[in-house]
Amino acid sequence: MVVTALGIRRSEKALGYAVQKVSGESLQKVSGVDVATSLTGKVAGLLVKNSTDFGVAPVLTIRGETPLLVIDGIAYANKTLSDISSEDIESMSVLKGGTASALYGFRGASGAILVTTKNGSTNKAGLNVDVASNTMFTAGFLAIPEKQSVYGRGTTGLYNINSDNSWGAKIDGSMQNQWDPFSKTFKVMPYLPVGKDNFANFLEQGYVTNNNVNVAYKGDIVSVRSSVNWTQNKGQYPNSTLDKYTYTFGGDVNLDKFKLSSNISYAKKESPNVGSNGYTSYDPMYVLLIWSSADFNVLDYMNNYWYTPGQQQSNHFGVQPDGTYKGANQNSPYYDRYEKTNEISRDIMNVDLSMSYDFSTWLKATVRSGVDFYKEVGQLRSSRGSYLSTGNTGVPGNPYTWNSGKTGGYNIGQSTGFSMNNDLLLTGNKSFNKINLEYLAGGTIFYKKDDNINANTVGGISIPGFFSIKASINPPGVNQSTYTQQVNSLFGRLGVSWNKLVYLEATGRNDWSSTLPKETQSYFYPSVAGSFVVSELLPSTKHWLDLLKVRSSWTMAKTPAGIYAINSSYKLNPGIWNDLNGASVPSSLYSPDVLPESANTFEAGVQGMAFKNRLMVDVSYYSKRMYDFLKYAPVTAASGYSSNYINIDEEITRNGWEVTVNGSPIKTKDWQLDLGLNWSTYERRYTKIDPIYSNVSLPWVAEGERVDVFYSKDFVRVPSTGELILSSAGRLQYSQYNSKFGYSDPDWLWGANVNLRYKAFSLFASLDGVVGGLMNTRTESYMWQSGVHPNSVTPEREKDVVAAGVSAAAGGGAAGTAAVAAAGLVSNNYLVQGVKVVSGTATYDKFGNITSDTRVYAPNDISTTYKQYAIDLHSSSAWGGNGSPADTYAKTFLKLREISLTYTVPNKYLHGWAKGASVSFVGQNVLLWAKDFKYSDPDGGAEDFSDPSVRYLGGNIKFTF
Repeated sequence: MVVTALGIRRSEKALGYAVQKVSGESLQKVSGVDVATSLTGKVAGLLVKNSTDFGVAPVLTIRGETPLLVIDGIAYANKTLSDISSEDIESMSVLKGGTASALYGFRGASGAILVTTKNGSTNKAGLNVDVASNTMFTAGFLAIPEKQSVYGRGTTGLYNINSDNSWGAKIDGSMQNQWDPFSKTFKVMPYLPVGKDNFANFLEQGYVTNNNVNVAYKGDIVSVRSSVNWTQNKGQYPNSTLDKYTYTFGGDVNLDKFKLSSNISYAKKESPNVGSNGYTSYDPMYVLLIWSSADFNVLDYMNNYWYTPGQQQSNHFGVQPDGTYKGANQNSPYYDRYEKTNEISRDIMNVDLSMSYDFSTWLKATVRSGVDFYKEVGQLRSSRGSYLSTGNTGVPGNPYTWNSGKTGGYNIGQSTGFSMNNDLLLTGNKSFNKINLEYLAGGTIFYKKDDNINANTVGGISIPGFFSIKASINPPGVNQSTYTQQVNSLFGRLGVSWNKLVYLEATGRNDWSSTLPKETQSYFYPSVAGSFVVSELLPSTKHWLDLLKVRSSWTMAKTPAGIYAINSSYKLNPGIWNDLNGASVPSSLYSPDVLPESANTFEAGVQGMAFKNRLMVDVSYYSKRMYDFLKYAPVTAASGYSSNYINIDEEITRNGWEVTVNGSPIKTKDWQLDLGLNWSTYERRYTKIDPIYSNVSLPWVAEGERVDVFYSKDFVRVPSTGELILSSAGRLQYSQYNSKFGYSDPDWLWGANVNLRYKAFSLFASLDGVVGGLMNTRTESYMWQSGVHPNSVTPEREKDVVAAGVSAAAGGGAAGTAAVAAAGLVSNNYLVQGVKVVSGTATYDKFGNITSDTRVYAPNDISTTYKQYAIDLHSSSAWGGNGSPADTYAKTFLKLREISLTYTVPNKYLHGWAKGASVSFVGQNVLLWAKDFKYSDPDGGAEDFSDPSVRYLGGNIKFTF
């Protein structure tokens, strides 16, 4: 039996769509920060992106889309998997397609993850107390950036005390004027690579501890369970801890015909500083890895980062030799961690109540209600003396704060809200000889409301260390918003089966959404599904074939416009004219006949079970056609507006395959081997183009072409040979037209799970990976541009530096040039392999295709500096667009995700003081192989100064009393 939409339990053979079940036990073998990490690789078609950045929750997609999360039958709007302890999960059912989750309406259009929590009903009778503790420590790195320590600060091969680049002279022990962080003065000291291990030395020992205590009671009528969980994660960077607390209480009351079930859960997540992530948010790598050289020891600034406490940093880029203090857009790394903080706090509470009554053998009524409340607060504090702003680090309601500076700054954002689901269900079944009917009718009222207020200081803070909106030097900025939505629904389901051989079902749902115009706010979507159990026609195979069925389904899903998306709302702005407030008119027009976005999904599959369920194979194919996309279409400026919100005539189809294989090839009293394998693939293609509103300026936006084209500017090349065409200065040239590098979606995903038991010992291992797909590496791109990349230490670079030194020693200019020549040296020592144009021209069409070409080529004989070549080769930018070809990597990787070696203590050794006990050696994020990535982990699906990927090893102990 598996849990399907609306909490209905059904036999697997009756299902006409793909559903995959995950046991809570498999998620509890290794308890990390988030339970979603343990879900990686366990479900075909489910991609979990596990960022290495501190405090960032995993991102889940099913078939490339974000699924609905349903907990104990309630589709909460604000609850996340991160709010649930793995020890509180009984099981999960993953509904992969729109048909499986059709009864959830537009919220279930992309599939759903159904979580059933423990409430004591599945425990053994009587009182049970479970204690579990899982603690893991960081034990080495899977991927960590490195930087060269041969060359120091400078841009021209010479030492420059004020430069944050590392294209300077060699760090060779010569005497140079340098900042002394202890005397806080400049001194002439030997120029040495004292900070060659700065990045690794800055990192600290991290750990994850996950602890749970729960008490459960099961009686004949009543079952209850109470659980408390505490998780703490100590990050790699200084001043980084994250605490998560959860408390749950749930129970069942089972009378003759009446059943009552209720759950209460509270979760809190808080951290005094989760820091910032990414180049444009000024991640710690920004200074420590990229814009600094190995000529200072970061440990000298530990507890020693003030020049004037509360006012000015002691920073090797701060005070100048002439006594001025201006900085060079860098903060001391320790200042960044203790004086420029990002505090978060999130509280969420959810309550559900379900009551059902069996009126007869063919009719059951269920009333169910669930509500969740949340409050989320974020605070950004920047002390005076900062040379970096908050950048793209956000607070609730303001994702791009860009505040602070030398005068300090403070941002605060607070979001509160709730969602409510109320269901009424009438269900039943009736049999007539070999025919069985199942039926359901019901309705749902879904309502949600979100309020936000955020504010920021303007001009800095008036008192050092006083972080309050009241401390704003100028009138502060304040923003406030409210979002509400209500969807009323009626739905029904009818299922028919004959002789346990044929199963058919149809569902229908009608929604009335508050976010659509009255003319179109009512919309209907149906689904049909069927299953044919072939094994029922093969009685001679029953001794080995348990189940063989084929299935198919089709559904229509509709997604209404977003909140306020169709409303002409004015934006109020304070201080438009002196102290007078004002309002800005909307920039878009809104059509009164806007339709919801729509999608039709077809799915077919086959499932087989054999050898008393010791082997299971499931194969699925699906195709989802999406149309009626809502888009802001441009209009003439003469109208006074910039766009019109309409449905466009573009269609995109997503196709994919999924394969699941589970088996137990060995199963004896002492030995058991369980294997699981998941594989999936999908792609998106244009199946219809809107000639007006599709982005036809790109050549691959055409019917039949892939949607996920990864494109950027490529190097200019000879069409017939692919040779690089260089400029007259011997430098790389980029085309003015975009080129297709490949595709961003993975070619396929896979996961494998192995569980081997021998008597009281069991070994569990989980592996997964991604094959194909492209993404940029922002970290390595800037390592090259700043001159710190280890591979930038080349013979050509050394020759450039030597020549620069000779020129500088002669006074530079003409004398320097003569000195370089007299020494038998040249200033430019890197010859890029390619050709130059000696005559002729080429013309292109709007897509960059050559229409005429009279160019004549000759081998390139003009050298450039190695620095110039490296910067040209890696000319990516964090401020927009995809990267250069050299900064585009394959996502392909393989990871040993989890490992657990467990010893279950035999009862004879417990002597009755405990009902059960086990001890385990555990590991998470254990091993990594990546095709292209060396200095960062591609597991997060994007790479923008990702934190080093660490290995966690530790232990797990459990007791049952």
